[in-house]
Amino acid sequence: MKVLFVATVRSHIGQFHMPFIRELVRRGCRVEAAFKDNSADKPGLDLSGIARTYEVPFSRSPYSVDNLKAYQVLKKIIDEGRYDAIHCHTPMGAVVTRLAARDARKRGTKVIYTAHGFHFYNGAARKNWLLFYPVEKALAKDTDCLITINSEDYNTAKARQFAAGRLELVNGVGVDLSDFQPVTREQKLALRRAYGYSPDDFILIYPADFSARKNQNMLFDTLKLLLEKDKHFRLLLPGSDVEARPFLDYAKSIGVADHVEALGYRRDIRQLVGLSDVSVSSSRQEGLPINLVEAMALGNPVVATDVRGNRDLVQDGESGYLVPLNDSRAMADRIWSLYTDPEQTAAFGVAGRTLAQDYAVEPVLHRMIEIYQALELL
Repeated sequence: MKVLFVATVRSHIGQFHMPFIRELVRRGCRVEAAFKDNSADKPGLDLSGIARTYEVPFSRSPYSVDNLKAYQVLKKIIDEGRYDAIHCHTPMGAVVTRLAARDARKRGTKVIYTAHGFHFYNGAARKNWLLFYPVEKALAKDTDCLITINSEDYNTAKARQFAAGRLELVNGVGVDLSDFQPVTREQKLALRRAYGYSPDDFILIYPADFSARKNQNMLFDTLKLLLEKDKHFRLLLPGSDVEARPFLDYAKSIGVADHVEALGYRRDIRQLVGLSDVSVSSSRQEGLPINLVEAMALGNPVVATDVRGNRDLVQDGESGYLVPLNDSRAMADRIWSLYTDPEQTAAFGVAGRTLAQDYAVEPVLHRMIEIYQALELL
């Protein structure tokens, strides 16, 4: 089988899909990939196993004329490549791909789309529903298999009768939990010594690029409330800081900047999460957040916003807490309860490690192979 993976940017393939790609290669498949190269912003990702890559000038913006050029470039790649399957990811990458693959589908190419979180969701802006919903519903008929990774998207596509050949629900992209083993108290203290943090610090961590969707200002408001009670709280923010300035200016304006560390893009997330006490998420919406799966696997309790994706992972009151979006006081109260109750913190950690197993790479790869077999690709 010859398959083309498509995503808006290179890092999406490198961060999320290499385990499955390497499994396909192990089974004798030839895998190629098309994307816009963003390795300058996110370096060090290993794409070994992909036989050939193509540069396509995608833009994340649906209004950008770059996507017209991307369509032309990608259609040429597809028409010349004669692929058995095309597996597309990311919203704009998937829109352009399914349009460009219409002729290929007539020749028998199977088109698969993994939706990593529809732009239309419960609580989304009306313009998202007006723009993205009709496009996705229309393009479903150009999709042989639509894969969703959270229950809300699956239920939306099913209830609204998206006309894809198949509709599937998969537990994310799979996380290699062998790299995310539980951290003992002694290991946590050793990590803190290595990174220069005090044993007395109560460290919160949120690995995410700075953006309006990730909503870091909610965490700054939460931190302000916590610091009014105790000065030992710190917030670590590893992730791309290209758009960090307005967020960090806000942190400074409310007096919490000295307790915040914007760490930039990092390759040592396991160690940073391991030395932390609580993993947090202030996101406005998620597909299925890998950062929370990794946190749970390491034994961190989670306090997260009660939004799509987060609620698939966090069982409120069992493996962590869910709080209303932008309710910083509720988040601060939940974090404070963990700060003052080490036994509850430990219990959440144990429960989270158990739940994380469902999102490990092995069961997800098994599920993906089943889907490819159902499509008669393997």
